[in-house]
Amino acid sequence: MARVGDQKVAQPRISPCWFVFSLLLIAACADPAERASGVLEIRIKDHREAIEDFAKLDLSIESVALSRRATLKFWTIGWQDFAPQTGTIDLTRYTGGKSASIVRAMVGAAAFDAIHLKLNRVQGVLKKDRSVTAVKNLITPVKLAFEVLPQGETIVVLDLVVMDLSDHPPRSYELSVRGYELYTNGKLVDKIPPGP
Repeated sequence: MARVGDQKVAQPRISPCWFVFSLLLIAACADPAERASGVLEIRIKDHREAIEDFAKLDLSIESVALSRRATLKFWTIGWQDFAPQTGTIDLTRYTGGKSASIVRAMVGAAAFDAIHLKLNRVQGVLKKDRSVTAVKNLITPVKLAFEVLPQGETIVVLDLVVMDLSDHPPRSYELSVRGYELYTNGKLVDKIPPGP
């Protein structure tokens, strides 16, 4: 006890046991999904519209951004950027059932509600005259609800499409997202547009 003037004042004492107990309680109450991670892989492929016009179609990839689903933990929402494994992809090599992996990373288990493939440049070489042509990038964020589960694997395959709009001058070739496939632990769980 300490003395202030002629009065005795009790000083509060915190037992080390209470301190340790408090830390353990906080850790036990934490969301288990926050303590675990899962694998997230983002892939791209091309739908078969005007890709056949190109000998080569290079996509210069800046990043892939994911938007976290809004929760009570408002400080965790927002866009999270992932750097690509490869800076440039030739989309003509990834038609039919083939796809290119552009991001594969361990991420904290979380729910997401949108994805955005950000490209720096899209440039192609036409088969008919070997000329280099720019392709207009119309890729915007895509609304897509999915989760990365603890110790799970989530794969998102973005299905891109190149359209030939040269019969509508001054438009020419344009690139956009046609749809997606979503896999959780190797099982197809969502596909837009639906079909085989």
